[in-house]
Amino acid sequence: MAPLSSSSESTSEARDRLRLILSRLYKLEHFDLFFTPSLHVARVLLSQLFLRQEQARNQTRYASHYPVTELNVLPAIPLMAGNITLVPHIDVPQGMVRSLSDCQQRGVTDASESFASMLHHRLINEAQLFVTRLDRHAELGNELVLVALRTQDFSTLVRSELRLFEHGLTLGTAIQNTLKRLDEDDWRPYNTAIIDTISLTSPVMLNSSHQPGLPFASFTLPASLLATLKSSEELVIWPNHESLQINANVRGGGKKSINVTHDVSKQLQNLFAAGHKSEKGVTLNRQTGI
Repeated sequence: MAPLSSSSESTSEARDRLRLILSRLYKLEHFDLFFTPSLHVARVLLSQLFLRQEQARNQTRYASHYPVTELNVLPAIPLMAGNITLVPHIDVPQGMVRSLSDCQQRGVTDASESFASMLHHRLINEAQLFVTRLDRHAELGNELVLVALRTQDFSTLVRSELRLFEHGLTLGTAIQNTLKRLDEDDWRPYNTAIIDTISLTSPVMLNSSHQPGLPFASFTLPASLLATLKSSEELVIWPNHESLQINANVRGGGKKSINVTHDVSKQLQNLFAAGHKSEKGVTLNRQTGI
């Protein structure tokens, strides 16, 4: 848990303290960490940063071919703030894990569905740059998004510019709320749940379509059957994909996964046996010690 904060602690000090705590809890010692209030803001800031990098590279190339008197006339840069794509590490509707190399070739990795899960160690071992919400598996609220850059892969200038961007954001309340959550006795850093393949023959024929080992299960269902279900925090309907997602959440320290396949299977049987109604919910929220 986080050490108690001092009443005289500044916003900058609180932000740095949170950085150190998250670095320790989530094994991020080889990353520089930054905070933003949303994925949208993170995307815009990173786009602006990479735009400036591209401009600097173009200026260097231009300077090598033109006299000094013409260097104030730079060629047009075909980049605009906000053009970077956030590529989810996990394709949730399909229940599939993308390779991090594929994510990084297409844009910036959105690790919201893998950070603080049992895929976390793969993420931090392979990713160069990722962004993540902290409310999904870390359970640290929805006020902050974490941006992580592997220190050895980015220059001091790039990281310094991103820090300047961060300092311009109003994050004081969000930082304090996150630190308070870290101090709560019931908080644990990881969602350790995993779900393997599921096949049911009654009360309906049902075969999972998700990649085994994820903290959720996916099922392809006909639209008529999906229409009988009601979305909740644990049960998510994807009508455009004709898919049902069931989330599992078992709190722990991240060293040992907890297989909840049997529990999810039982919940599904109860769900469809009760006339295809989901009011009773799919409750998979347990806690284990660190």
